[in-house]
Amino acid sequence: MIESETRPHLRPAAINHSTAARPEKVSIVIPVRDGQDRIAARVSDIVAALDALRVRSWELVIVDDGSRDATADLLQVIASHSDRIRVARHSRPRGMEAAGQTGLERSTGTLVFVQESDTDLRFEDLRTLIGMSKDESIVAARTESRPRPIAGELIRRLRAWGTDADRQFVKTGSIEKSCLQMIRRPHLQRLAGPHGHQYHLSAETLRRATIQRS
Repeated sequence: MIESETRPHLRPAAINHSTAARPEKVSIVIPVRDGQDRIAARVSDIVAALDALRVRSWELVIVDDGSRDATADLLQVIASHSDRIRVARHSRPRGMEAAGQTGLERSTGTLVFVQESDTDLRFEDLRTLIGMSKDESIVAARTESRPRPIAGELIRRLRAWGTDADRQFVKTGSIEKSCLQMIRRPHLQRLAGPHGHQYHLSAETLRRATIQRS
Protein backbone atom coordinates (compact mmCIF):
# COMPACT_ATOMS: atom_id res chain seq x y z
CA MET A 1 0.00 0.00 0.00
CA ILE A 2 1.20 3.47 -0.78
CA GLU A 3 0.60 5.66 2.25
CA SER A 4 1.29 9.37 2.25
CA GLU A 5 0.71 11.83 5.04
CA THR A 6 -0.78 15.04 3.77
CA ARG A 7 -2.54 17.98 5.23
CA PRO A 8 -6.33 17.50 5.51
CA HIS A 9 -6.82 19.25 2.18
CA LEU A 10 -3.87 19.98 -0.06
CA ARG A 11 -4.25 22.56 -2.78
CA PRO A 12 -2.26 22.27 -6.02
CA ALA A 13 1.31 23.47 -5.58
CA ALA A 14 4.22 24.16 -7.86
CA ILE A 15 5.57 20.97 -9.41
CA ASN A 16 8.21 19.90 -11.90
CA HIS A 17 6.18 19.62 -15.09
CA SER A 18 8.94 17.74 -16.85
CA THR A 19 8.14 14.71 -14.69
CA ALA A 20 4.35 14.94 -15.03
CA ALA A 21 2.69 12.28 -17.12
CA ARG A 22 0.45 13.26 -20.00
CA PRO A 23 -1.99 10.38 -20.44
CA GLU A 24 -4.15 10.32 -23.54
CA LYS A 25 -7.34 10.79 -21.55
CA VAL A 26 -8.04 10.81 -17.82
CA SER A 27 -11.38 10.11 -16.18
CA ILE A 28 -11.92 11.11 -12.57
CA VAL A 29 -14.90 9.66 -10.74
CA ILE A 30 -16.10 11.30 -7.54
CA PRO A 31 -19.12 10.29 -5.45
CA VAL A 32 -21.17 12.82 -3.54
CA ARG A 33 -24.21 12.77 -1.30
CA ASP A 34 -25.91 15.85 0.14
CA GLY A 35 -22.94 17.94 -0.88
CA GLN A 36 -24.55 21.22 -1.95
CA ASP A 37 -22.18 23.16 0.31
CA ARG A 38 -18.95 21.61 -0.98
CA ILE A 39 -19.32 20.07 -4.44
CA ALA A 40 -18.58 23.27 -6.38
CA ALA A 41 -15.28 23.75 -4.50
CA ARG A 42 -14.37 20.08 -5.03
CA VAL A 43 -14.91 20.39 -8.77
CA SER A 44 -12.90 23.61 -8.92
CA ASP A 45 -9.99 22.02 -7.03
CA ILE A 46 -9.93 18.97 -9.30
CA VAL A 47 -9.93 21.09 -12.46
CA ALA A 48 -7.08 23.19 -10.99
CA ALA A 49 -5.12 20.03 -10.15
CA LEU A 50 -5.52 18.63 -13.67
CA ASP A 51 -4.33 21.93 -15.08
CA ALA A 52 -1.31 21.96 -12.73
CA LEU A 53 -0.43 18.43 -13.85
CA ARG A 54 -0.84 19.43 -17.50
CA VAL A 55 -3.51 16.84 -18.17
CA ARG A 56 -5.09 18.23 -21.32
CA SER A 57 -7.63 15.53 -22.10
CA TRP A 58 -9.89 14.70 -19.19
CA GLU A 59 -13.43 14.19 -18.01
CA LEU A 60 -15.01 14.40 -14.59
CA VAL A 61 -17.79 11.95 -13.76
CA ILE A 62 -19.75 12.99 -10.68
CA VAL A 63 -22.11 10.43 -9.18
CA ASP A 64 -24.84 11.80 -6.93
CA ASP A 65 -25.70 9.02 -4.50
CA GLY A 66 -29.35 9.87 -3.85
CA SER A 67 -28.86 13.35 -2.38
CA ARG A 68 -31.87 14.89 -0.63
CA ASP A 69 -30.64 18.45 -0.70
CA ALA A 70 -29.99 20.71 -3.70
CA THR A 71 -26.94 18.75 -4.88
CA ALA A 72 -28.67 17.36 -7.98
CA ASP A 73 -29.76 20.81 -9.18
CA LEU A 74 -26.34 22.29 -8.49
CA LEU A 75 -24.62 19.50 -10.42
CA GLN A 76 -26.78 20.19 -13.45
CA VAL A 77 -25.67 23.82 -13.37
CA ILE A 78 -22.01 22.82 -13.01
CA ALA A 79 -22.25 20.31 -15.87
CA SER A 80 -23.96 22.85 -18.14
CA HIS A 81 -20.77 24.94 -18.13
CA SER A 82 -18.48 22.19 -19.45
CA ASP A 83 -18.92 19.22 -21.75
CA ARG A 84 -16.07 17.58 -19.83
CA ILE A 85 -18.22 17.24 -16.71
CA ARG A 86 -20.89 14.55 -16.66
CA VAL A 87 -23.34 13.65 -13.94
CA ALA A 88 -24.94 10.34 -12.99
CA ARG A 89 -27.50 9.95 -10.22
CA HIS A 90 -28.81 7.20 -8.00
CA SER A 91 -32.49 7.67 -7.22
CA ARG A 92 -31.81 6.49 -3.67
CA PRO A 93 -28.65 6.23 -1.57
CA ARG A 94 -26.72 3.08 -2.47
CA GLY A 95 -23.38 3.81 -0.86
CA MET A 96 -20.04 5.22 -1.97
CA GLU A 97 -18.79 1.93 -3.40
CA ALA A 98 -21.87 1.64 -5.62
CA ALA A 99 -21.45 5.27 -6.67
CA GLY A 100 -17.84 4.59 -7.59
CA GLN A 101 -18.85 1.57 -9.60
CA THR A 102 -21.47 3.60 -11.48
CA GLY A 103 -18.87 6.23 -12.33
CA LEU A 104 -16.41 3.56 -13.39
CA GLU A 105 -18.96 2.16 -15.83
CA ARG A 106 -19.78 5.61 -17.23
CA SER A 107 -16.18 6.73 -17.66
CA THR A 108 -14.42 6.75 -21.03
CA GLY A 109 -10.82 7.65 -20.21
CA THR A 110 -7.71 5.58 -20.82
CA LEU A 111 -6.86 6.00 -17.14
CA VAL A 112 -9.69 6.01 -14.62
CA PHE A 113 -9.23 7.49 -11.14
CA VAL A 114 -11.93 6.71 -8.59
CA GLN A 115 -12.30 8.59 -5.32
CA GLU A 116 -13.56 6.02 -2.86
CA SER A 117 -15.35 8.35 -0.46
CA ASP A 118 -17.20 11.64 -0.36
CA THR A 119 -14.06 13.56 0.56
CA ASP A 120 -11.75 16.04 -1.13
CA LEU A 121 -9.42 14.55 -3.73
CA ARG A 122 -5.89 15.28 -2.59
CA PHE A 123 -3.48 16.70 -5.12
CA GLU A 124 -0.52 14.65 -3.91
CA ASP A 125 -2.47 11.42 -4.37
CA LEU A 126 -3.42 12.30 -7.93
CA ARG A 127 0.12 13.37 -8.76
CA THR A 128 1.52 10.13 -7.32
CA LEU A 129 -0.80 7.91 -9.36
CA ILE A 130 -0.35 9.87 -12.58
CA GLY A 131 3.40 9.53 -12.10
CA MET A 132 3.00 5.77 -11.64
CA SER A 133 0.90 5.55 -14.79
CA LYS A 134 4.04 6.17 -16.84
CA ASP A 135 4.93 2.56 -16.05
CA GLU A 136 2.60 0.75 -18.43
CA SER A 137 3.06 -2.52 -16.58
CA ILE A 138 1.01 -1.09 -13.70
CA VAL A 139 -2.65 -1.74 -14.45
CA ALA A 140 -4.13 -0.75 -11.06
CA ALA A 141 -2.89 1.22 -8.07
CA ARG A 142 -4.25 2.98 -5.00
CA THR A 143 -3.10 5.69 -2.62
CA GLU A 144 -4.32 6.36 0.87
CA SER A 145 -3.72 9.68 2.63
CA ARG A 146 -4.26 10.21 6.30
CA PRO A 147 -4.39 13.55 8.14
CA ARG A 148 -1.32 14.31 10.20
CA PRO A 149 -1.85 13.67 13.93
CA ILE A 150 -2.04 16.77 16.09
CA ALA A 151 1.05 17.15 18.26
CA GLY A 152 0.41 16.26 21.89
CA GLU A 153 2.45 19.23 23.09
CA LEU A 154 0.18 21.63 21.17
CA ILE A 155 -2.92 20.05 22.69
CA ARG A 156 -1.46 20.32 26.20
CA ARG A 157 -0.66 24.01 25.68
CA LEU A 158 -4.16 24.76 24.43
CA ARG A 159 -5.65 23.06 27.45
CA ALA A 160 -3.28 24.95 29.76
CA TRP A 161 -4.68 28.21 28.42
CA GLY A 162 -8.03 27.24 29.91
CA THR A 163 -10.02 27.36 26.66
CA ASP A 164 -11.93 24.82 24.61
CA ALA A 165 -9.78 25.60 21.56
CA ASP A 166 -8.13 22.20 21.81
CA ARG A 167 -11.47 20.43 21.33
CA GLN A 168 -12.32 22.63 18.37
CA PHE A 169 -8.91 22.05 16.82
CA VAL A 170 -9.16 18.28 17.20
CA LYS A 171 -12.62 18.32 15.69
CA THR A 172 -11.61 20.23 12.58
CA GLY A 173 -8.44 18.19 12.26
CA SER A 174 -10.22 14.83 12.38
CA ILE A 175 -10.86 14.58 8.69
CA GLU A 176 -11.62 11.25 7.06
CA LYS A 177 -8.78 9.60 5.21
CA SER A 178 -8.80 9.99 1.45
CA CYS A 179 -8.37 6.98 -0.85
CA LEU A 180 -7.90 7.22 -4.60
CA GLN A 181 -7.49 4.34 -7.01
CA MET A 182 -6.31 4.20 -10.60
CA ILE A 183 -7.32 1.58 -13.15
CA ARG A 184 -6.04 1.32 -16.71
CA ARG A 185 -9.01 1.00 -19.08
CA PRO A 186 -7.77 -1.89 -21.28
CA HIS A 187 -7.71 -4.01 -18.11
CA LEU A 188 -11.08 -2.97 -16.68
CA GLN A 189 -12.94 -6.03 -17.90
CA ARG A 190 -10.28 -8.41 -16.63
CA LEU A 191 -10.05 -6.70 -13.25
CA ALA A 192 -13.83 -6.79 -12.86
CA GLY A 193 -14.01 -10.44 -13.86
CA PRO A 194 -14.05 -13.55 -11.63
CA HIS A 195 -10.26 -13.60 -11.31
CA GLY A 196 -9.94 -9.91 -10.57
CA HIS A 197 -12.44 -9.59 -7.75
CA GLN A 198 -9.88 -8.01 -5.46
CA TYR A 199 -10.00 -4.89 -7.64
CA HIS A 200 -13.75 -4.42 -7.59
CA LEU A 201 -14.68 -1.33 -5.63
CA SER A 202 -14.75 -3.01 -2.25
CA ALA A 203 -13.03 -1.22 0.60
CA GLU A 204 -12.37 -4.49 2.42
CA THR A 205 -10.38 -6.04 -0.42
CA LEU A 206 -8.66 -2.86 -1.57
CA ARG A 207 -6.85 -2.68 1.74
CA ARG A 208 -4.93 -5.81 0.86
CA ALA A 209 -3.51 -5.12 -2.59
CA THR A 210 -2.89 -1.80 -4.25
CA ILE A 211 -0.60 -2.32 -7.22
CA GLN A 212 -1.18 -4.83 -9.99
CA ARG A 213 1.20 -5.28 -12.89
CA SER A 214 0.40 -6.90 -16.19
